[in-house]
Amino acid sequence: MVRKSSTLNAGQTRSNIHIEYFGEGAMMELRSNQMQKKVIDCAALPNAFPYLLSESETQWYFADLCNNHLDIDFETRNYKDILSWCISILELSPSAHLMLKEANEKDWQITLEDLHGGDYCIDVEQKLLILDNNALDPITLGRSNYFKNVTLVTMIKALRDIWQEKRHGGFDELYSPEHILLMERVRAADLDVVSILTVWELRSEEYSDIWRHMIGSEVGDMAMAFSGYIERDPSSLYNGQALNSTFKQWFRCSKRIDACDHDILEYLDDVLTISDVENPFGKKKPAKLNLEILSCLPDKTAYLQGFGAEILSNPIFSSVDNVINQTHLFHIMYDLEAIIIENVPFRDKTLARKIFPVED
Repeated sequence: MVRKSSTLNAGQTRSNIHIEYFGEGAMMELRSNQMQKKVIDCAALPNAFPYLLSESETQWYFADLCNNHLDIDFETRNYKDILSWCISILELSPSAHLMLKEANEKDWQITLEDLHGGDYCIDVEQKLLILDNNALDPITLGRSNYFKNVTLVTMIKALRDIWQEKRHGGFDELYSPEHILLMERVRAADLDVVSILTVWELRSEEYSDIWRHMIGSEVGDMAMAFSGYIERDPSSLYNGQALNSTFKQWFRCSKRIDACDHDILEYLDDVLTISDVENPFGKKKPAKLNLEILSCLPDKTAYLQGFGAEILSNPIFSSVDNVINQTHLFHIMYDLEAIIIENVPFRDKTLARKIFPVED
């Protein structure tokens, strides 16, 4: 199974998953007994910098980087310095610290490459995280506060994606295409929500420059919704209400929804292309708990707890309003129902065999 982009989270899951639900006002915990696998074609990634000599010199274990602390005013010598700087800062965030701890314990590696517009790619099988270097060499990247902050926020999202992948894998073998879209939207929104929470925690550690960067980014409206809710009700930072409000804000931007849907529909097309069965997708409809569990944080609290039923019933979360994406989804649904023989689509297998009989 191939992951095509940073916003694409669909894949295969074969793990034995146990969910514990402790009732209203309590916490929800998910335990997974097996690591899911997902593969990207790393060989297809362009090597934009010929002076990168070998994998051992350009890929580093999180464990090594965690021991290489750098101050915020460090002088860049290579990509390792930039990654070490990011990790040195992220370890000050309680949320990021737990995600880094897991990546460290599971022997994940990280590198920087030119992904030509993509934020990051993850290879679960190889335990490799590839961040986009925005086509900048190490010295130029290190001198740019903007791109250093971009790299830092991208690392947060990628760590959350790795965290989610370990526990949930993908959704294509469980759910039908229209429900896969909903699950992927929730997971994409969660990546932004957790990145905002982490940067807010860093703001409390006097890294206000990163918070200002977040406000000026594409999720600035979500960051403002989060901080505004906390200003009105400081306790909302701890009871999940501020994060819940931030999650809802994600769905108020049609561009975010349309971009997420586009990537997932492209992925579903690829699944259909490489599959040797008529319908490679599942037929289940997600239950409210399946949605709520996606919001479990590293501290084992879930900010969507008790909100799953509304997500399932409110069209703002599930409707596909973009005409192009609507058409794309309809074509996928049609392909799942049609029998194609000699490039001619049929809805009736018997009729198809009469016109194109199978030779013995």
